[in-house]
Amino acid sequence: MPFPFGEWVILFLTLIAWAEKRTTRCFFSLLTIAWLLGKWAETYLLVNMPWRWQLSRLAVMMVFWVWAFRRAERRFLPLFFASLVAFVQTLFFVNEPGVFPFGEWFFAIAMVLVAWLSAKSFWGTAAALTGGSLLNQVFVRFTYDGIMRFANLPDDFTWNLGVGLFSTWTALAYGWRLNAEKKAKRMTQDLVVVQNLVNCESSEEKEL
Repeated sequence: MPFPFGEWVILFLTLIAWAEKRTTRCFFSLLTIAWLLGKWAETYLLVNMPWRWQLSRLAVMMVFWVWAFRRAERRFLPLFFASLVAFVQTLFFVNEPGVFPFGEWFFAIAMVLVAWLSAKSFWGTAAALTGGSLLNQVFVRFTYDGIMRFANLPDDFTWNLGVGLFSTWTALAYGWRLNAEKKAKRMTQDLVVVQNLVNCESSEEKEL
C-alpha cells in the first residue's frame, strides 16, 4: 500500500485545530472518529474479500459529504454533473483501458471544473465532488464485476487527490482572508492617522 498521505494530512490538521483551539476542531474530530470507526470495521468485518472496500476512507468521505451538502447553496445539479463525469470516466477505462495517457488527471480536472462551474462555491463544489466519487464507487463495483478480481474502493489516486485538493484550497482561502484582513487593518490605521492630523490642524487654526 502506498504511503497514506491523505490520512496523515487529516491527522495533522486535526492536531493543529485542537492545539490552536480553532472552531474547526469539531469538524476534524468528526473526520478522525469516522476514520477510526471505518478502520475498525474494515479490519474485523471485511476479511479476504475480492473487492477491498476501504471503509475508513469511505466513512471520512461520507461525513465530509454530509457536512458539505448541508452548507451548499446548489446541491443536486452539481452532484449530477460531477457524477456524470465520473461515470463517463469509469466506462471509458472499462472499454479503452490504457489508451488515453494521463486519463485519470484529465477526468479529475474535468470533474473539478464541472463541479465548480455548476456550484460556484467551496462547499457546493466539495459536496458535488465527494458525492460524485461516492456514487462512482458503487458504479465501479458493478461495472468491473467479472473484469477485475481485486480493486481498492476508493483507489489511492481518488483519495489522495481529494484530500490534497481541499486542503490546498482551504489553505489558500485562509491565507487570502488573512491578507485581506491585514490590508483592511492597515487602511483603517492610515485613516485614523489622517483623521488625527486633520483634527490637529483644525485645532491649531482655531487657536490662531
